[in-house]
Amino acid sequence: MKRLLSFIFTALVAVTASAQFADGYYRLQCAETGRFLAVHNKYVNTESAKITGQVSLQSLETIADFNNVVNDPGSIIYLRSTAAGWVIESQGFTTDGRNMYLQFTADGDGYLLWTTITYQGAEYTRYLRDYEEEPGYSYITSDATKSTYRHWRVLPVEGDNYFGLKGETKVGESYYTTFFAAFPIQLGSGMTAYAVNSLTNNSCKLQEIGSVVPKMTPAVIACAGQDAASNKVTLLTESPTTGEDNALAGVIFCHPELYPSGAEDRDNPAWNCVDYNPEIMRVIGDNEGKLAFITASDLKYMPANKSFLPVAAGSAAIITTDGSTTGIKGIQANQTNQAGQATGTYTLSGVRVPDNVTPQKGIYIENGKKVVKK
Repeated sequence: MKRLLSFIFTALVAVTASAQFADGYYRLQCAETGRFLAVHNKYVNTESAKITGQVSLQSLETIADFNNVVNDPGSIIYLRSTAAGWVIESQGFTTDGRNMYLQFTADGDGYLLWTTITYQGAEYTRYLRDYEEEPGYSYITSDATKSTYRHWRVLPVEGDNYFGLKGETKVGESYYTTFFAAFPIQLGSGMTAYAVNSLTNNSCKLQEIGSVVPKMTPAVIACAGQDAASNKVTLLTESPTTGEDNALAGVIFCHPELYPSGAEDRDNPAWNCVDYNPEIMRVIGDNEGKLAFITASDLKYMPANKSFLPVAAGSAAIITTDGSTTGIKGIQANQTNQAGQATGTYTLSGVRVPDNVTPQKGIYIENGKKVVKK
C-alpha cells in the first residue's frame, strides 16, 4: 500500500545531528506502521509556502509490502551528512538546497527524524511522520498530539534488507528485466547486463556491458531467476567511466495524477509520466523463444526505472535480436550531478544535445525531466 508524504517547513535553524551511522544507502522504515519510505516523483509544491509556510513534497510515499519494496529503486535512500544536518537523496531527488536538513535522534525502536524551523517569528520542532489513516498524508508536524508514527528504522541495504531485480519477462527458460536508475549496481552471480546497438528498422544487436551497470544507464538484464532473492545486486557509490553506443532509453518516474473519478489530471504540476507510444517505442518480450523488442498491446505509461527501445516511425512491430553480442566494451552513461540526476538535454535515445545547439521540435529529457520542445 502506498502513502503520500509531505513536509511542513520554512527556514531551518541548524543543529548537530546525533545519528550514529555513516553516509550511504539505507531504507527508512516507520517502526510503528512497518511501511518503507520511497521516492516516486520530484515535485515540490512551493506555492503553498507563500501562504502557510508549508511545502508539500509529493515525491515521497510509503510502501507496506517488502515484496514491492525489494526491487524498487525509489526505496533506496542515500543519506548524506552536511554541516546543517542530513539530506535525503534518491532517484535524482534531494532535500538539499530546500532548507530541509534532518536531525536523527535515537528513541526507542528507531530514530526521530526532525528539524527546527522558524515561521512567523516562532520556533518549532517538526517531525517526519507516517500517516495513521487510509488514505492519507505523512508530514513533519509541530502538533504535540501527533507523537506516534514518527519513529524510523535506518536499515543498511544488506543482508535481509537487500536490493534485487525481478525477472519479469520470461523468454524460453530464461528470465529478463530492464533497469534504469540513478545509482550504479554490481550484478550478482548468473546475471548479465546488455545495451543495444546496430539498430535497424527490424533488428538490433545486444552489447554486453558486464557485471557493473553505471548510473543513469538503460540496460537489459539477463537474470539468474525469477524472484528478487535470485537476483541480488550490490549498490555502488562510484560509477565507472564507460564507452559509447547504446540505443536504449530509460524512464525514472511513472507518477500519474488522477481526479477522484479516475480521470487523468495532466495539468497537475505533479504529473510525471512518459506515455507509451507504440509507433516509436518497443519493450522487451518473447518472440518464438528468443528475446526481442516488441510492441506492447496494453501499456499506457512507461513503468518507472525501466528501459525501452526508441525506434523510427514505421519500424517493424517486433525488433529481433540475433542472439549474439558485440565485445564487452561498455556504454555511455549520461553525465550526472551528485544527486544522480542527469544534467543537460538528451533525446529519448540518450544522445546529449550540445549546449550551444537549440533542440528541434520533439520530446527530450532535460535535467532528468521530460520536456516538449515546440
